[in-house]
Amino acid sequence: MKNLLPVILMVTSGFSYADEQQTEQVITQDTETESQPETRGNSYISRGNYIQNPYIGMPSRGDTQNVSESELTRDNVAQKWFADGTWNVFGAASYVDQNGYNNYGYAVNIFGQTGQVAGFSFGGLLTIANPFFSSQWNPADPENQAQGLSIMKQVTPQELFAEYQYSDIIQADVGWIGISNSPWMTYYQNNALNMVTYQGALVNVNPGGGWLLTGFAINGAQLLGEEGFSQQTMYNSGFDNGTATGNIGDAGSSSTVAAGASWSTPGQMLNLRLWGYAFADYANMAYADTTIKLPINDELGFTLGFQGAMQCQNGDGNILNNNGYGNSVSSNMIGAQLGFNYSIFGIQFGYNNIWGPTDGYEAGGLVSPYTYQYATDPLYTTGWIQGMVERSSGQAYKIAPSLSLLDNSLIISPSYQYYATTIIPASNEYDIQLSYSLPQVKGLTFFGAYGYVTDADPDGNGVYQAQLMVSYLY
Repeated sequence: MKNLLPVILMVTSGFSYADEQQTEQVITQDTETESQPETRGNSYISRGNYIQNPYIGMPSRGDTQNVSESELTRDNVAQKWFADGTWNVFGAASYVDQNGYNNYGYAVNIFGQTGQVAGFSFGGLLTIANPFFSSQWNPADPENQAQGLSIMKQVTPQELFAEYQYSDIIQADVGWIGISNSPWMTYYQNNALNMVTYQGALVNVNPGGGWLLTGFAINGAQLLGEEGFSQQTMYNSGFDNGTATGNIGDAGSSSTVAAGASWSTPGQMLNLRLWGYAFADYANMAYADTTIKLPINDELGFTLGFQGAMQCQNGDGNILNNNGYGNSVSSNMIGAQLGFNYSIFGIQFGYNNIWGPTDGYEAGGLVSPYTYQYATDPLYTTGWIQGMVERSSGQAYKIAPSLSLLDNSLIISPSYQYYATTIIPASNEYDIQLSYSLPQVKGLTFFGAYGYVTDADPDGNGVYQAQLMVSYLY
């Protein structure tokens, strides 16, 4: 849960030589963006599209380093390793008021990846977050801490990986990695100090025709604020803000295996994603979504989106059921979204229906071990603070207008969500997010948000969260 009244800054300083023509892989807290396919089958795999770099595609002071084929041919091995890669430095500081408690956090993240030699390259990301004064500044009770920021001391490598790329057809990443194109696995958030990374292997294949095939297997995750990888998920008690699953204690998930296929037409007029997940001892999931763009002219257009999912139990020793949360994991979901844009104005309407057996987890609610409480799932109705994954089965509605000003430097995005849940009281969520990228200082971005959820607990109390953040990426 998120809360904030006062104001503070979050400063970021980052270094990146990123190809600005690459696919943007930034995953924001704006669910409308998250629900759209991020991959473009014909360009996702390329020498300049560093998919392990969370800052690729973001405005940066360092601009873009483009190494031509002729330069690569002339460069020796040492130059290819150390001069033809990419690097970023990102520094951040933020203030969050959560349930009336002040939370402060700051971080510097350093990403680097070598150039390729015979298709191989190596890279990593080091985070230095809240090394001093965190315990003095911030609340001691975990329920009052902004764990999604996070305010924990975290000095650790988040990524250390080996990568192999064959032409623009196959790419494999092994080690401590980010997964940027999977809809149900959290990676980068635009209001967090760093990110969630995974221990495992990731393979992407571009067979042509607009397709991108992806598969991965992980046996651990490093969640926000954690030092080191473990089998803990966001359902474990150490990360619970009172939203449902404190009883499972430290019982973790041994692995997640997933496979996905993304397809898009030239110009991204039609996108399709199909994914299957096996979250060990939690759930098996099949998920699909599609987006159709209907442009009328250069300024006017419509967007249609549809999504659906099915879940069943994974393993006889299901963690949730064994600890008193329902008798099974069984869920169904459908969703639809209509978007309209005209010049600087846009608006989106979202709907989701989630159902299942009444004796199941959350009466048929969806299980999502790595987006729960982060509110980063791809559902069309997820708000800034919560979504149906954090609540239960039922129906949800969302309306989200947006306004783009000052040559797209200032984006204002209010939203309203209504959750007609089955086993907990219905509630409303009211949000507003603002993002301003200062044109005079490329890479400097200010972010602010406020959210309020009604009937957030059994006593009918509401909660609010507010945040201010400033970031700079070089």
